[in-house]
Amino acid sequence: MTSITASETGAALRRKTTSAQIVDLLRERILGGALPEGVQLRQEKFAAELGVSRVPVREALHQLEAEGLVTLVSHKGAVVSGLSIDDLEETYEIRAQLEAWLLEQSMPLLGEQDYARAEALVARMEGDPRDESWSELNWRFHAALYAPANRPRTLELVHKLYRNAYRHFPLPIRLTGGRERMNREHRMLVDLCRKGDVDGAREHLTTHILLGARTLISRLKALRQKEAAKDGN
Repeated sequence: MTSITASETGAALRRKTTSAQIVDLLRERILGGALPEGVQLRQEKFAAELGVSRVPVREALHQLEAEGLVTLVSHKGAVVSGLSIDDLEETYEIRAQLEAWLLEQSMPLLGEQDYARAEALVARMEGDPRDESWSELNWRFHAALYAPANRPRTLELVHKLYRNAYRHFPLPIRLTGGRERMNREHRMLVDLCRKGDVDGAREHLTTHILLGARTLISRLKALRQKEAAKDGN
């Protein structure tokens, strides 16, 4: 049997660390819109940019494929994945089911610190005029209410669905006409949790997610139709 030397083990660990860093970097660029849907991700380009070999870049792309952010295409390499309208609708339906379950599990365990954290995040969303900060604050608000359930895998899955869906919406159409309504719904959700109304909180959260989805998707459909018409001219 061939033994593995300490130097080989160290090289593997360094490569793994490098690959994880590349995953974080590319994920941030994809979710932030710097690498939009359909863009080809060339291994040699990123290897040269980051000063690494193509091996950790290739490993990073396989990890991003597992997360649904990248698609590996024969004879083309890696491209940033897209979601159809139907895929987006299903993503929000899955989110609604999972988040309602997480909230149900979490509610008996919510304490004053959790409520204070959630309410502080709502206050920041109400007072921060920067649209680009809203998505992260919105996620942190919801996560604050789900975290006591101690279901880290489910929470991470929901976070991935949230990030992957939201990156398909250009910033100007995410919040148009909806911020005040969503902030009111957030405060109502906290009130229902404080009252211990599990059924009411579940129903309210489900409606909150699906109504937001319908509003966003209708805007995205209109935007894509406009872009298609422009391309046809």
